[in-house]
Amino acid sequence: MTSPRAQRLRVPASTSNVGPGFDAFSIALDLFLDVQWRPGKKTTLARKGVLEESPLRLAQDPIMRGMRRAAILANQELPAGELMIQADAPPGRGLGLSGAGLVAGLLLGDRLCGGQLKRSELLSEAIQLEGNPENAVASMIGGAHWSLGAKGEAWIHHPVALHRNLRFLLIIPPYPMTTKRSREALPTSVSFQRAMRQAHRPPILLEGLRTLKPDYIKLGIADDLHVAPRLKLMTGAKAMLDFAYEAGALGATLSGAGSALLVLSRVGEVQNLEARLAGRVKRLWGDSGNVVVARAHAQGAKFLRG
Repeated sequence: MTSPRAQRLRVPASTSNVGPGFDAFSIALDLFLDVQWRPGKKTTLARKGVLEESPLRLAQDPIMRGMRRAAILANQELPAGELMIQADAPPGRGLGLSGAGLVAGLLLGDRLCGGQLKRSELLSEAIQLEGNPENAVASMIGGAHWSLGAKGEAWIHHPVALHRNLRFLLIIPPYPMTTKRSREALPTSVSFQRAMRQAHRPPILLEGLRTLKPDYIKLGIADDLHVAPRLKLMTGAKAMLDFAYEAGALGATLSGAGSALLVLSRVGEVQNLEARLAGRVKRLWGDSGNVVVARAHAQGAKFLRG
């Protein structure tokens, strides 16, 4: 195999769960993980910007995990090279950077090993490595999808329609939330009544996202399983969600497992809502927290020129 050329790819981050869509629903956002690779004498990884806070060693990084898996599937050894990565959002905030990193690593590793695998195969590998489908699906495919799979059966990734005027505000606190800690907070069993209420919500939420009907979104985005126990781990989070509704949000919940909060708005109201939320964030966390406006991103991961 000839010596590989430098590569660059951009992978969308994502918000997931969105209330009742636990481990199933994701929306790709126009916030990105940017990965650059160039040949080198040894394999190194440099994180820039907000990613510098990541404590992960090279072998633990999801990009490297994805690259190694792609090389195993191709039955080849990865060429040595220098990785440089940066992102529009910090890690550990429930914005799917782990899934985005796995997708980036699988795509990059496959290309460096000859590019023999289909994207559908790489997506299946990303889901297996991540343990859940939603963030990997958003990063690989883009758009919004509701995923369902069963043991021994192929995954179904059903596209979800979003109103063109839907916008997202992400309240990003100064502290991360580990997946392990957020999972440990979940109940091991729930009452039949709570499970029934949860089952009623997804179709109402999805219709609300398609039409921007406020009552549909507010009722549909509520959750009886994972949001409340996780909010208890996050200082000021519950009060912030309540304030978002008072300020005119269509809906408000956790982004993924947290620690970021997801607020839904119409495009014409997002500027005023952003200003009010930013003021509240400053009073709570000073300059350590921030509010980011995002929209759904239709495209998945892609390689860039240069």
